[in-house]
Amino acid sequence: MTNRKGVFIGAYVPNELKESLRRRAAAEHRTLSQEITRILVEAVHGKGLPAGSVDRRNNATIPRRRSSDPPIRRRAEDLPYITNKDEKK
Repeated sequence: MTNRKGVFIGAYVPNELKESLRRRAAAEHRTLSQEITRILVEAVHGKGLPAGSVDRRNNATIPRRRSSDPPIRRRAEDLPYITNKDEKK
């Protein structure tokens, strides 16, 4: 038997739903299990970044453009100007 990472979750679904999921998985070059796992992850954690993308931000990072652009160059609907704490006034 194959050593699997995770737990088995069994569910009865209509055959039409299984076939739709199988076709969708095949179109994305995934297995049925991978497609169901992807759908469950998105449902629980929200939609993530596209495949292959890496999110290098952390919660404490201030977007560079917001703190470095002077207010004159920014649009009215942008976030308010944030001064850098290291900057001298």
